[in-house]
Amino acid sequence: MTFIQFAFNNVKRNTRAYVSYFLSCMFAVTVFFMYAVIIFHPSIQNYEFHNVVQTGIIASQVLIYGFSFLFVLYSTGTFIKSRKKEFGLLTTLGIKKSQLNRLLILENTMIGILSILAGIAVGALLTKLFLMIFSAILGINDILPFHLSFQAIGLTALLFFIMFELNTLAVVWTLRTKSVMEVFRGSTKSRRKPTFSWVISAISLGAILYAYYLAYTADLVSIMLRMFPILALIIPGTYFLYTQLSIAATSILKKNKSLLYRNLNLLTISDLAYKLKENARILFIVTILSAVAFTSSGVLFGLFRSVEAETFRFIPQAVSLISNEDAELEEFKKEITDIEKQFKDQIIPYESTVTTTLPAETESNQPDWDDTPVMVYAYSDYQHMMELKGEEVIAEPQHDEGILLLQDLINRYTARGPDSLTFKVGQTSTELALNWQSTTLNSSISTNLQLIVSDERYAQFRQAVGGRNLRYNYVMHIPNSIDYATETETILNQVRPEIAFVDSQANFYLMMKQSMSYLFFFGIFISVLFFLAAGSILYFRMYQGIDKDLKHYYSLYRIGLTSKEMKKIATRQLALLFFLPFTIAAIHAGFAFKALQNILVSNVLLPSIFVYSLYFAVHLTNFIIIRNIYTTKLNKVM
Repeated sequence: MTFIQFAFNNVKRNTRAYVSYFLSCMFAVTVFFMYAVIIFHPSIQNYEFHNVVQTGIIASQVLIYGFSFLFVLYSTGTFIKSRKKEFGLLTTLGIKKSQLNRLLILENTMIGILSILAGIAVGALLTKLFLMIFSAILGINDILPFHLSFQAIGLTALLFFIMFELNTLAVVWTLRTKSVMEVFRGSTKSRRKPTFSWVISAISLGAILYAYYLAYTADLVSIMLRMFPILALIIPGTYFLYTQLSIAATSILKKNKSLLYRNLNLLTISDLAYKLKENARILFIVTILSAVAFTSSGVLFGLFRSVEAETFRFIPQAVSLISNEDAELEEFKKEITDIEKQFKDQIIPYESTVTTTLPAETESNQPDWDDTPVMVYAYSDYQHMMELKGEEVIAEPQHDEGILLLQDLINRYTARGPDSLTFKVGQTSTELALNWQSTTLNSSISTNLQLIVSDERYAQFRQAVGGRNLRYNYVMHIPNSIDYATETETILNQVRPEIAFVDSQANFYLMMKQSMSYLFFFGIFISVLFFLAAGSILYFRMYQGIDKDLKHYYSLYRIGLTSKEMKKIATRQLALLFFLPFTIAAIHAGFAFKALQNILVSNVLLPSIFVYSLYFAVHLTNFIIIRNIYTTKLNKVM
C-alpha cells in the first residue's frame, strides 16, 4: 500500500466524521461559484445596474471567503484534535514527523479538492435556477441565459484550493509544537466539578434583558444609536449565559428532589452541568451564528416584502407635479397634456386635479422652527385632493388656525412642535394656532411640510403675493398604482425638471424594490451559510466527544440500564445541545424583529414566522440525522 493509498483509506474510513464538514464546504463553494457566474456573465453588462450588482457580489464573495476560511480552520483543527490518539499511535509505531505532516496535508487536500469539485458541479447544475431567481428578484423581464464561465470555475477553484492548503499548513504548525505524549493523550482531560458565580450570572441575565428592552423600544431615530450598545450587551451576556447562568440553573434543578429522582432525571441532570460547561464556548458560537442568520434573513425578507407598504407611507399620492418658481403656466399645462396623453395611450386609469399652492417660511424663536420652508394650500383644494383618493378629510381650520402636515416618519419620531407659529407669505407675517397631523400630500422640491388654511385666509395670502411665487400642483390618483409603476416612471421621466418637480409612488417603489432586491439577493445565501456552519459546528463537537460519551454509556449499561433508557438519555442531551442555542438565538432575533416592526408599517410577523419555520425544519433534520448516527454508535458498545 502506497502512502497516498494510506491517506485515501484514512479519509474513506472517516467518512461520517467529514460528511457535515464536506457538505458545508461544498455549499460555500457552490454559493461562491454561482455569484462568480453572475460577475462574469456576458449579458449582465447590458443592464444599467451591472456596476452595483458586481460591487455587491464582490463584497458578498469576500465575506463568504473570509467566513469560509475561519470555518475551515476551526473544522480542520477540530478533526485533528479528535484524531490525536490515532496520530499518537502512528508516532509510537515509528512514523516520522515529516510523514505525519505529509499525511495530514494529503488528507485535507483530498477533502478540499473533492469539496471544490462537488461544489462547482452542484453550482453548475443549479446555475440556471440561480439565474432565474436572480432575474425574478431584480425584476429583469428576460431571464439571463445559462452561461458556464470558465473564469468563474478557475477563480473558485484557485481561491478555495489556496484556502484549504493554508488552513492545513496552519493546523500542521500547531501539531509541530506537541510532544508525543501530548498527542497520544489527545483531548482527554479529567472532569472538574463545574463552578459558577451568582454575581456574573445575574449580570449576564441583566445585560441580556436590558438589551431586549433597548431593542423592544427602539425606533427609526434611536435604532442606529442603540445598535452597538445592544451588541455590546448581547454578545458577552450570551457567553456568560452558558458559562455561568446555565450552570446555576442546573444547580437549582439538582436541589429540586422531587424532579431530580423522577424517572431518568438523576442521570440526565447530573451530567447536564458537565455537558454545558464543556460545550459552553461551542454553544455560544452556535447561538451567535444562528442569531445572525435569523436576524439577517428575517430583516432582509421583511424589508423586501414591505416595499409596497412603505411606498404608500412615504408617498401618499400616486403622482404630483409642482411647478417651479420660474415656470410659465402654459409650459406647465403642456407638460400635463403630454402626460395625460401618454397615460391614455397606455390605457392607464387615472383621475386628476390641479390646485395652486404658495411657498412660505416660518418665523420662530425656536431655531428648529425658524426659516423653515412650507407649502400653503387652501382647505377646499386639500379637500378636493383627498376626495380624489377617497380619503376622509380633517375638519376645516378657523380663520386664525392652520393644519400643519408632516411626513409620518417625522411626526412619529420627533417632539411635538409649538402650538402656534408665525408664517411669512410674501411681505406679510401671520401667526396661526396649529393642529399637527401626518401628511397625506407629497413633498415639493424645497420642503415636506404643508400648511392647510381656510379658504378665506388663503385668499388673503394669495392677494399678498400678488400673483408672484404662485405654484401649480397637478395631482393624479391611479388605482392600483404599483401595477403600472414601470410605465408611470417611464412617462414621468420625460417631464422637464426646469418646469416641474415630480414626486411619484412609481419612482419610490421601483427604487426601493431594486435596493431591497440587491440586499436580499446578496444577504440571504450568506445567512444560510452562517446557519449551516452553526449546525456543522455542533456536529463536529458531537463527533469529537463521541468516544468519551460511549465509555460513559457503556458504564451505565454495565450497571443495568437498558438500551432504550440510554438512548432516551442521549436523545435528551443531544436535543439540549441542539435546540438550546436555537431557542436563545430565536429569542435574540425576535427582539430584532420587534425593533424592525417599530420602524416599518407593514407586518413583519409572517416573514419572521416563515424564517423561523424554514430554519427549524433544517435544524430538526440535522438533529435527526446526527441522533441516528449517535445512537447507531451507541448500539455497538452494548
